[in-house]
Amino acid sequence: MAAVAEPQNLTQIIGLFISIGLAVLPFLGAVAFLVFVYGVARFIKSAGSEKDLKDSKNFLIWGVVGLFVLVTIWGLISFLRSEFGFGSGTPVIPQINFKK
Repeated sequence: MAAVAEPQNLTQIIGLFISIGLAVLPFLGAVAFLVFVYGVARFIKSAGSEKDLKDSKNFLIWGVVGLFVLVTIWGLISFLRSEFGFGSGTPVIPQINFKK
């Protein structure tokens, strides 16, 4: 395992937190999207039961709320990077790269 250089000043510490945040956001986005899709599947499946319908609506709502929060966090990180000079200023779209 390669040794990671320790941050020496506040700018490097903030840069470390930004890079960790940008690395974690795609995974959390995938989880929020899967919760939403699970809610859609349960909504379709629970066509007759009132209790199951209410539970599936909760999954839908929390999936949308999760996606909204993650997009908001991504926007804030991108804004802070561009305003305070912690990066190139161009927003980075969160994504997962699968190596072949």
